[in-house]
Amino acid sequence: MLKQLLWKGCLGLVICGTGLAGVPAYSQATEAIAQSSSETATKEISQQELEKFAKAIADLRAIDEETQTKMLEAVQATGMSPEEFMEIGKTEDDQRDLSEEKQDQFDKALQAVRTLNEEDRKKKRVAVEEAGLKISRFNEIGKMVEKDQDLQKQVVEILSR
Repeated sequence: MLKQLLWKGCLGLVICGTGLAGVPAYSQATEAIAQSSSETATKEISQQELEKFAKAIADLRAIDEETQTKMLEAVQATGMSPEEFMEIGKTEDDQRDLSEEKQDQFDKALQAVRTLNEEDRKKKRVAVEEAGLKISRFNEIGKMVEKDQDLQKQVVEILSR
């Protein structure tokens, strides 16, 4: 459970864990997080920082849920199903054999998803900062928590309060 929270929270901060395919830049964002995390010296995590981290995780989960709902609604508003959107998104642009109407629907849905994705990233940055952490420290703590079962248990305990 915590691994999913961290995955969505830490990596979701820079990239939106949309659940919708066809939104590029996943690997670039992951590399950027890995670079910034390895460049930052690992420090001890205070109980106060762990509390802030857990609060940010809870806030990020809420933002993810809200964004995913909005994305589903945006895709459906174009007349496409989420499954159809994902399937088209998996196909390379030059290999798509879509009618003009279907391509237009897909383009509109993709633009809406990208806009929501950008809003999601901004909200997540604000949520982490409002929890009292810098983005780099949040990611650093996330890496440490992911590797340490005792820290994971503490975060789960904090989240369950």
